[in-house]
Amino acid sequence: QSLPAYDPRAIRGIGVTYATPTMGADHTSGYTIAAEILGIKGEVTDPREIEKADLSRTFQATTAYIDSSGYCVFIAFAILDDDDGFAGMTETVNGYLGTEVNVADYGMHVLELEREFNKKAGFTKEDDRLPEFFYDEELPPHNVTFDVPDEELDAVHK
Repeated sequence: QSLPAYDPRAIRGIGVTYATPTMGADHTSGYTIAAEILGIKGEVTDPREIEKADLSRTFQATTAYIDSSGYCVFIAFAILDDDDGFAGMTETVNGYLGTEVNVADYGMHVLELEREFNKKAGFTKEDDRLPEFFYDEELPPHNVTFDVPDEELDAVHK
């Protein structure tokens, strides 16, 4: 699978998401662009900051929850800025499950199961890295590289 539209050298959070998801580099596995570019909830995080483990983990867990609920992840655009819409989705899922679940905890549990599968398939934290050229080749016109340290990548699934 090739990388999707966003270059991780310019937008660090999506780079962390490309490096660390359970299914390979995929922007839909944790769309940090919503926070780094689009301004979800009216806030924009600095896409140049390198401390993005928490942001990526949060988006990956929420996405895992939505994916496992049976909803398409694209509903996120409609509900992430709409508290009532998000509450409606969780009420529907809770009603179906017959119990109340915490979105973040449920999503993290899904990710833990997927990571355990990957571990049994032979994947390690060394696989949670981007190709070398992102670290070495500068992206014009700002001449930036993906400079997020390995420790930050490892912190996503600590």
